[in-house]
Amino acid sequence: MESKITARNVVLSLFGFIILWAVVTDAWGYSSYLFSSDNGVYYYGYISRFVWVMPAVLLIGIKDDYLILSKKELMSRPQFSRQFVSILSIILLCSLIYMFIAHKSFWINRDVPFLLTVIKYFIAGCAEEVVFRGWGYNALAKVLSNRKSVAISALMFVLLHWLAYFIRLFRFGTFDYADLLVQSCSALLWGILTCWLMRRSRTLWDPILVHFAYNLSCIMLIGVN
Repeated sequence: MESKITARNVVLSLFGFIILWAVVTDAWGYSSYLFSSDNGVYYYGYISRFVWVMPAVLLIGIKDDYLILSKKELMSRPQFSRQFVSILSIILLCSLIYMFIAHKSFWINRDVPFLLTVIKYFIAGCAEEVVFRGWGYNALAKVLSNRKSVAISALMFVLLHWLAYFIRLFRFGTFDYADLLVQSCSALLWGILTCWLMRRSRTLWDPILVHFAYNLSCIMLIGVN
């Protein structure tokens, strides 16, 4: 049966998600207009991620028969494989090493509300993995080689992370080139790694959980958002 998806359309859809992120993200400071409390940035983050990810959920449902992993497989339970445990251990070890280098002792970030932060990064991890791995890589791998699919998905993931820097440049006239380079390398690495992990585990939960663990450890143990 001929595939009803094409690489061109999948790439265009990923560009659409990147543009939608640029529209709904709180990088523009929308939360200050919608919420009066100090926690408004968190509430808006939850809402905007749900708005952003819903088209990908619909695409996965509509194109379920034309993906390498069906929606049932994507949502199957975490495998907690050896690879998953290894990656999680490396995340924790690197975070602790960086924490002791940066802060000279054991340190926990007390400047952010813990529960709201956990929810924020869990939702963000879910949304980004659904869009770029559950939909993007999952669809591309049906019509392209695995190497090309991983490369495109990872590069689009990097492009998503660039947006905040250009929005900040537009709003405040500042541009952190060094931080952009670090963020780009990190996003590229994680884009490749999570594609590989999803393919190996045949579930989206393993990539979601390592993504969540990485982001949460960065903010809570290192202080890097």
